[in-house]
Amino acid sequence: MKIKLEDIIFWLLIIAIIAIALWLLSGSPPETNALIAIAVFVAASEILIWKNLFKIDKKTAIGFEKIKNNINSKFSEIHNELNEIKSSIKK
Repeated sequence: MKIKLEDIIFWLLIIAIIAIALWLLSGSPPETNALIAIAVFVAASEILIWKNLFKIDKKTAIGFEKIKNNINSKFSEIHNELNEIKSSIKK
């Protein structure tokens, strides 16, 4: 299993969110600054999640297109064989 840069960035963002939240609980940063930072990190992690979901969706759609083409070719083969059988029966 390969570790991708996106995965590392995602987990770093999650760690940063948790770290800022814990830092905010101790009272160190101003509340507005901490909330803005948390919101930015959450938005960035959401973007990474959506990007991965769209990759999965694209791969699934491509797979279904391949299956559809295979099924269509098999149906045309069956149709041709049935036509040959019909023509041989008529003779």
